[in-house]
Amino acid sequence: MEEKGNILLGPVGGLGFGGVVGLGVGFTAKKIGKVILLTIGAVVILLQALAYGELIDIDWGAVEGAAKSAWATPDGTLADRAWEVVTNNLPFGGGFVAGFALGFKMG
Repeated sequence: MEEKGNILLGPVGGLGFGGVVGLGVGFTAKKIGKVILLTIGAVVILLQALAYGELIDIDWGAVEGAAKSAWATPDGTLADRAWEVVTNNLPFGGGFVAGFALGFKMG
């Protein structure tokens, strides 16, 4: 898979600078997402254990409503806003998107 004149080898080699940046951002986004989900899961388990021990009472309907309002706003979803921030003013968008997808898959 080596191309002459191309410093990078493998599937990222043809993506250029935007692809390399996208690869890094995609890889990092997936890792950060895993940490966030792990934290949310641990908090839910802790809260549920406290509720089981009758130390606290949780209104899960209110929690769900708050989560829905935080996720979807008139401006779009949280994911839409995050993608807009990450891709704002990138001149190398095509390579970035391909690199992001590859990096997210690798992460």
